[in-house]
Amino acid sequence: MRHFGTHGPVNTIDNYVVARTERLGDFIKRIKLGRYIVLFAPRQTGKTTFFQDALTILEAPALQAKDTDYFPIQLNFQDCANLAPDAFYTTLAEELLHRLIFSK
Repeated sequence: MRHFGTHGPVNTIDNYVVARTERLGDFIKRIKLGRYIVLFAPRQTGKTTFFQDALTILEAPALQAKDTDYFPIQLNFQDCANLAPDAFYTTLAEELLHRLIFSK
């Protein structure tokens, strides 16, 4: 039985979901144009789910065959909020290296 999710990324099988097809299309278009994108909204409004849906689209085999320039990775900066700049950049470099080595 479906229910309303109140935490973490939404599971479309278990949770009720409002489709954001038009917004996802616009988001992907902006990425293709090389635009910087910021997802800014209150807590628990679907930012992570939206972002993960966009990554799924960018990683789709049909899209990759046409656009081989995309290698999407997800980074979480929440744990870096109190780091000094040198520690932040060291952590960022290590995380990027880890994601690049262990991604598909």
